[in-house]
Amino acid sequence: MRRVEVPTLILIATLALVTLMASGCGAGNGRPPLGARFGSTIVFPTLTSISPDTALVGTAAFVITVNGTNFGPDATVFWNGLPLPTRFISSKQLVAQVSATNLQFAGPASVFVRSAGMNSNTVTFAVNVP
Repeated sequence: MRRVEVPTLILIATLALVTLMASGCGAGNGRPPLGARFGSTIVFPTLTSISPDTALVGTAAFVITVNGTNFGPDATVFWNGLPLPTRFISSKQLVAQVSATNLQFAGPASVFVRSAGMNSNTVTFAVNVP
């Protein structure tokens, strides 16, 4: 048997790459992790619609219904990057509380869902002037 010596730096770099590939990198930003997730399929949440999708400035707090696919029990609805109190209904539906504070200014609000550490696509909620 022939003995082969591997320089320590190469060995450390190889172990670091294998660790990175096994654990993933980039999850939660809407892109697949760097490398493979061994023995699993990556399933991103997808947001298909929100209801309502418009409100007037100064409207009182209300509940928004979020429809899509691949929502887990940990799913959270985000409004302009901030989490909303969210209730899991099913893998295809969530409801979230939109506060009056979120409706103080006119303009578009970005809504997305984070589930299992991964973000869905974003849809726009319009806050309109009366």
